[in-house]
Amino acid sequence: MLNFCKVYFDYLKFEGSDRLDLINRLSTNEVNSLEKYKGTKTILTSDKGRIIDVITMFNFGDFVFASCSAGNSDKVLAHLEKYTIMDDFRATNMAGTHETLLFIGDETGAYSKELFGTDATSFTNNDFLVLSEENNDAIASHNDDALGGFYFIYANEEKQHWERKLFSPALAGKYDLKELTAGEQEVKRIELGIPGFGKELSELTNPLECGLWDYVSFTKGCYIGQEVIARLDTYDKISKHLVGIKADEAIPVSDTPGETKILLSDNQCGFVTSSAVSEKFGNIGLGFVKTILLDNEKDYKIRTADKLIYCRIVKLPFGQNIE
Repeated sequence: MLNFCKVYFDYLKFEGSDRLDLINRLSTNEVNSLEKYKGTKTILTSDKGRIIDVITMFNFGDFVFASCSAGNSDKVLAHLEKYTIMDDFRATNMAGTHETLLFIGDETGAYSKELFGTDATSFTNNDFLVLSEENNDAIASHNDDALGGFYFIYANEEKQHWERKLFSPALAGKYDLKELTAGEQEVKRIELGIPGFGKELSELTNPLECGLWDYVSFTKGCYIGQEVIARLDTYDKISKHLVGIKADEAIPVSDTPGETKILLSDNQCGFVTSSAVSEKFGNIGLGFVKTILLDNEKDYKIRTADKLIYCRIVKLPFGQNIE
C-alpha cells in the first residue's frame, strides 16, 4: 500500500550567524546543535506557554529552511521580530513558493529507495535528503509523527519536473499509488490523535497538554514560556489533556477553538476541537478534558445549540479501548 496527499505549509528562510541561537532562545526544543542536513521540530510559545506554532527546522549549513502552519507565516515572523534585538538574524517569508507531498503506507520505504537510492523513512526526527537534478532542487524529509512516511518538498516552478519523476507510469503501476482526499487525511489524523494547527494547537493550549513532549527540552535553559512549561512538568500541574471522543452520532465542532463544550454531570469539563466519521471507529473526535475530571469509565455529553450528545472519552490513538 502506498498513499500520497498534498499537504500545506508556509515556508521561511532563516539567515545570519545567530539563526540557530535565536530560535533556540525563543522555542521549546534544543536546536543550537542541529547539524547540516538534519531536521527537527520546535514549538514557538507565548510568555504564558501557549502555542504560537510548531515549526520544522531544516539545516542547510549556511541557512535554515523552515516550515510553519499554512497561513501562519506572518504571525510567526511577527513573533520572531518582537524578540530580535541585537541578533544577526534575517527571516524571509517564503509562503506560497513551495509545494509539499506526503507519502505514507507500508511500501513507502521501498518507493523512496527506488526513487532516491535511500530510504527516507529510516531517517530520524525530520532529517532530510537534498535532491538535485537538471537544476531542479527538492528535499525528501522523514515525517516523525504517527502517520510516518516522508515529505517531498519542491519549488512551485519545478512541479512538472518532480511530479513526472514521482508519478512515472512504471512507479505508479508498481506501487499502486493512491491519492488521499483532504477528508481522508483528516480522518487519519484524528484516528491517530495527531494535533492539528488551529484546532488542537492554539493559544488555548500548551505543548504538554497536546502531548508534544518530544519537542520540549527540559535541560537546555530559558526560552519564551519556559517557566510556565517547566512548572507544569515539575509539579505535575497539566490542567487538561488531549483525548479521543467516541459518540453514537456525528460530533459537532465549532470553527472557534474551545466553543463546543464537553460536560460531565452537567458541568463543563472540556471542549471539542476536531471531529470525523471513520469507517473503523464511527463518529470520533479530538478534544481536551480537565485532568481532575478525566475518567474513561464515565459518560460525558457534548452540548450543541439544541441538544446534548452522549459520548465517551478514549485513549489515543483510536483502537486501543473503543469496544
